[in-house]
Amino acid sequence: MKKASILLTSVWILVACCQVKPPVPVLPIPTQEQIEWQKMENYAFVHFGLNTFNDLEWGYGDTPAETFRPSELDCEQWVRIIQAAGLKGIILTAKHHDGFCLWPTQTVDYNISQSSYKNGKGDMVRELSDACRKHGLKFGLYLSPWDRHNAEYGREGYQKVYHEQINELISNYGPLFEFWFDGANGGNGWYGGTNEIRSIDPATYYGYEKAREMIKRKHPSAMIFGGTVPDIRWIGNESGWAGATCWAMYDESKATHYRQAQWGMEEAGKWLPGECDVSIRPGWFYHHREDHQVKSVPALVDLYYKSVGHNANFLLNFPIALTGKIHPTDSARAIEWHKAIIADLKDNLLAGRIPAASNERGRGYLAKNVSDGNWDSYWATTDDTTTGTLTYALPAGTLLNRVLIQEYIPLGQRVRKFDIEVSREGHWYSVETADSLTTIGYKRIVRFKTTPADSLRLVFLDARGPLCINNVEAFHAQELLEQPAIRRNASNLVSLRVLDKNAEIHYTLDGSEPTAASAKYEGPFLLDRKATVKAVTYDAHDKRFGPVSIKELDISSDHYQVQRPKKNHPEQMFDGNGYTTFILPSGEKEVVIKLSEPQTICGFRYTPDQGRDATGHISHYEFLIDGRLVSAGEFSNIKHNPIEQEIRFLPVHGRKLTFRCLRTAEDVQHIGIGEFSVITE
Repeated sequence: MKKASILLTSVWILVACCQVKPPVPVLPIPTQEQIEWQKMENYAFVHFGLNTFNDLEWGYGDTPAETFRPSELDCEQWVRIIQAAGLKGIILTAKHHDGFCLWPTQTVDYNISQSSYKNGKGDMVRELSDACRKHGLKFGLYLSPWDRHNAEYGREGYQKVYHEQINELISNYGPLFEFWFDGANGGNGWYGGTNEIRSIDPATYYGYEKAREMIKRKHPSAMIFGGTVPDIRWIGNESGWAGATCWAMYDESKATHYRQAQWGMEEAGKWLPGECDVSIRPGWFYHHREDHQVKSVPALVDLYYKSVGHNANFLLNFPIALTGKIHPTDSARAIEWHKAIIADLKDNLLAGRIPAASNERGRGYLAKNVSDGNWDSYWATTDDTTTGTLTYALPAGTLLNRVLIQEYIPLGQRVRKFDIEVSREGHWYSVETADSLTTIGYKRIVRFKTTPADSLRLVFLDARGPLCINNVEAFHAQELLEQPAIRRNASNLVSLRVLDKNAEIHYTLDGSEPTAASAKYEGPFLLDRKATVKAVTYDAHDKRFGPVSIKELDISSDHYQVQRPKKNHPEQMFDGNGYTTFILPSGEKEVVIKLSEPQTICGFRYTPDQGRDATGHISHYEFLIDGRLVSAGEFSNIKHNPIEQEIRFLPVHGRKLTFRCLRTAEDVQHIGIGEFSVITE
């Protein structure tokens, strides 16, 4: 018995002597709470309030509380849709800059209890937090520091009010995964009726340090966004993407421009991972006029790869409609987006395959760990090695177009540069990708042109320390075949565009259906005549076609000679871009155009300004040819649906065109024309 005990002790000593130590952390490193937050990857924002019912983005603070009148408010509908879209939580805008509170706060009377909703007994924060808890979603809150309604804003008393609002929210609505402080601070507002501009120093005025202590005391795992003591960083845009190079490290005090947040800072001493916020529509609050501008599924998929796939989290906003529900278009688009991501990353071609590694640290840190599905196991190289390769043997001709790589971030972010190679017939080739292959971090997903491979090799070229890779996957995603956008600019160059830069596009100019044998788009081409352009995206590997785009192009821009008004760049009416808008000079109500030669005209097309929150849309018009009135009427619902308007009439031969505005949709003084063209026989 004694001999057995001695033998067992000897074995344990031998094992201990052979135990390989893990790599030393490369600082800075994340907290466990930051790690768990990043594992969420996707979650939702919702914006709903007085702005919704007053068609505003930034309320001034003077809108009566009783205008908050949702007819079918259903927070469970939000939760069901957001959950079906694969999002893990919801952040509610409990108070925006207008100061209106969606819960019955005791701090101010400008809140939901002063509205007719549920006869003043409503509490939207309660309704949504309960719905999230019921369906298993995490819950977060946004509370605007800026308050354009409060009479004390900019003075000493407001901080106490603001902190008490925070206290109410963190005390009464259950666990929070994130608390948002917006960066918009100070400026003009109603401020209790003074209607003035008030300036503050946000770094000191709001008492963010104390606010953080309050939040963390009750919700220690909640991530703080914004303010002076954040746990995560704004990514530096509201477009939903992070840079292809994206370090989790960042230090705002060392930034020379806020856009540096898109890439992070390798040398920064703080772990401050990025959050990419974007709305599914142009605006953050709901506007009827944006019903036709909900982001497409390919656009949303592209943002997923440029956020989660670029080492950041994705925060997708839903502007709740006037009814109090998510609009059906937004709902369908978000769910289809989630299905597309699931389909893309469904079948891991490396599942069960153990790669050959150029270097292994030893027991516990072998290359097989990148394929075991365990996030906490990883392949590591020896202390003197900051480069290396992982090579996978594949069935000959395996098609690939996605590679997913993850670093074990509890030990820090390390990789500075890498490459992806495939072998064919004994030769190695780098894959074709538009992205720079630099950082990895929590997750990096690289998209590239579909390529056959007999083997796959990841080449790690530079790192801040020994490599620590905990997951590698590869996929052959069926490309989303987006409908190409067709545009002819003022120089008569036609461009065909889809988000996927590697996509193959074919087109015709005679109105016939495009096929794989039709002209292949290689770049903008000259087209200075009438034509019907049809374009389609084509997947050569799967022999699939996307939806066909059709654009009727009439006489070219050089046929139009604006007689008046000549100010404010009238040529913007003919550049093929509805976002560049000709604003008529003050007092002008009509545009007079002389064609280079007489034409037989049977209609015209007018596109209002497509910009966010644009106004000046023509609602009632007259159209004359050579002084003769040939058409007059109304562009119905153009305020709420500002798409291209096409008017047809009996053919008239002439040269001088007069397009006259009788009234704008908003009864504003300025008049905007995004695009204008005639339809000829």
